[in-house]
Amino acid sequence: MAATLTEPTVLAAAKETLYPNLDDSPDHYAVTETQFTKSSWGDWEIPDNLRRRLAPYNTIRLSDGEPDLLGVGMPAQEVLNADTATTPVAVIEAKGHNTDPSAADVRRGINQAHGHLSEVNLGYVAAPIQSITDQARALARDLNVGIIGVESTHKATLVEPARVTGVGDFSTTIDAIRFQATTHQLTEGSFPVNHPKNYLGYALALAADGDTRDVYSSHVINSVSGGRRGALLLGLVDNRPDGHVLTHLGAEVVRFARDQHGNVTTALNEFASWKGRSTQFTDLAPRWAQLARSVAVQYDPTQLIIEALERLHQQGIKPATIDEVAQEACRINQPLAVEVFFTQTRREDVLTADGEINSTMLADPTVYKSGIHFQFKYHLYHIGLLTDGGTDDKDEVLANDWALEHAVHHFN
Repeated sequence: MAATLTEPTVLAAAKETLYPNLDDSPDHYAVTETQFTKSSWGDWEIPDNLRRRLAPYNTIRLSDGEPDLLGVGMPAQEVLNADTATTPVAVIEAKGHNTDPSAADVRRGINQAHGHLSEVNLGYVAAPIQSITDQARALARDLNVGIIGVESTHKATLVEPARVTGVGDFSTTIDAIRFQATTHQLTEGSFPVNHPKNYLGYALALAADGDTRDVYSSHVINSVSGGRRGALLLGLVDNRPDGHVLTHLGAEVVRFARDQHGNVTTALNEFASWKGRSTQFTDLAPRWAQLARSVAVQYDPTQLIIEALERLHQQGIKPATIDEVAQEACRINQPLAVEVFFTQTRREDVLTADGEINSTMLADPTVYKSGIHFQFKYHLYHIGLLTDGGTDDKDEVLANDWALEHAVHHFN
C-alpha cells in the first residue's frame, strides 16, 4: 500500500488547518522541527512540495522533548478559553503511518502534547482520522489537548478543540520563535532601513502636524513603508487597530527632539538636511546617534551580535567574518541565531536533521539574509557599535569585516 498519511503529510495538513494564512498574518509564525528535513521517512521519500509546505525549519528543544511544530498566534480553529491569551504558543505532535493510517499511535501523541503544556499555551495531536478513537478523544479532553483529524494530503478537521492553559517562563527556543512571530514580515529578506535617522524620523513624523506620509517623505526618505517598518521593529511605534501610535520609547524620541531643537518641526528640518549624506551618524549628529544606539541595544538581534563579537574578540578574533559571527551566535542562542542570520529557503542546508548546525554551509554566502550583512550591519556601523558597514554583494559577504568599535573585554 502506498504511503499517504505519513507523519510529514499529517503535520503539513495540520499546520495549514491551524494557520492557513501565515503569509498574510503579521502576528502569526510557525516552524517545523529539523527532523523533517530528512529526505525520507522510513522507506518513503518526502516530496519537495511537502518539504516546502513544512518550511521554515528550526531546532525546537523543549524541556519535555522536541515537538514536531511550534506555532505562535491564535489558531484559525475553535480554541477553548481563548480570551485568556492574545498570542498563544502552540505545539503540534504528528502521528502517522507509512502503510496503515489506522495504526497511528494517537494516544502517545496526546501524552507528548500534554507534556509540553508547562511551556506552551496549546497542545495538539494530529493523526489520520481513521486512527482517532472515542477513547483517544476522551483522553485529549481530559488533558486539554486538541485533536486534528487528517483525511487526506490537504484536508484536515478539528476533532477536539484545545484549551488555553497557563504557562511559566518561556524557554530560549520559544522566546526566539515569539520574537520572530512579531518581526518576520518586517525583516524577511532585508532589514527595512540601513540608517538610524530613518526610523527615528518616522517617530517624529508621526508626532508632527500634518499627514505622516507627506511629512516623512519630504523630510526623511521617500520609502515611508521602510521607515514605518523600522520604527515598528525597534519598538518606537505600535500598530493598533485604530492606527499607528508612539510607544513610550517613541515618545522619548519626540521629547529628545524638543529638547535639542525646540520643537518637532525644527528637528525634522534638521533631518531633511541629512538626506543623501553618507557620513557616519556618530560624526554627523553625535547626540542623535547616541539616542539611536540606546534604542538599538534593546533589540534582541543587536544583543546577540554584540555578545557573539565580544566572545570572538576575547578569543583574539578581531575582525571576525560573518560565518564566525553566525557560528558563535548559534552557540549562544541557536534558535534566535537561525531566525536572524539564515534565509528560510536555505535552512534545510544549514540545519541537520538532528538540529545541529552544518558548519560547512556557513561558508556559503547565499545562506544569509541580505538584511543581516547589508542594512542591519550598516545600521550598527552608523550608531558606532561596529567598525565597518555592510555589503549587498554576495561575493564580498565572507570577506566583510565584523568587529566592535569598543569591546568591553581586552584581547590579545
